[in-house]
Amino acid sequence: MKQGLLACLCLLSTLVSAQAESDLLTKYAAQIDQVKTLRSNFSEEKHLSLLDAPIESLGTLSFDKNTQKLYWQYQTPFQNGFLIEKGQVYRLQGKNKAPVQNAMGRMMAAQMVVWLTLDFKSLKRDYEISLKGREITFVPRNKVHKVVRQITVWLDERNPQIVTQVRMDEPSGDFIVWKFTHVRINIPLGNEGVL
Repeated sequence: MKQGLLACLCLLSTLVSAQAESDLLTKYAAQIDQVKTLRSNFSEEKHLSLLDAPIESLGTLSFDKNTQKLYWQYQTPFQNGFLIEKGQVYRLQGKNKAPVQNAMGRMMAAQMVVWLTLDFKSLKRDYEISLKGREITFVPRNKVHKVVRQITVWLDERNPQIVTQVRMDEPSGDFIVWKFTHVRINIPLGNEGVL
């Protein structure tokens, strides 16, 4: 009898915890949905098992949700990046802009918009989502995913509309960390949409 009661209490506790997590994710989604434009500086660290030290890059990004225009520009050590505009993906190399024609580029464009808006409805199709405070973890439902083992997103302590850090772990053990600073939301981007 005691074991049955204990099992029921554990199940009830798990259900209540899952509901609270779902409610908090819904709250975060509603707050993030209010972000229409975004500008930020970022740093990128690629941790590769073949190298002793991470590869570091710095850059800027801007995003307009209404036009789904994303400008992601690395500034050091090289000036390159990409631009997503009207469903098209362009590679940026210095001052040159060249269209990306392949299917991978189009898929990247669609995924970047989903991730920038943290579209939980779309993400739930492909990922199991868990929440611990302001840390959201995404694990691919496809257990043999070739690119991603797990993605972790950290929201700002004071303003959950702002993503402060993202870590993408690969099945190989390599990982990439993006840190976002000087994040400004809902400000005019101008015609060019760049910083």
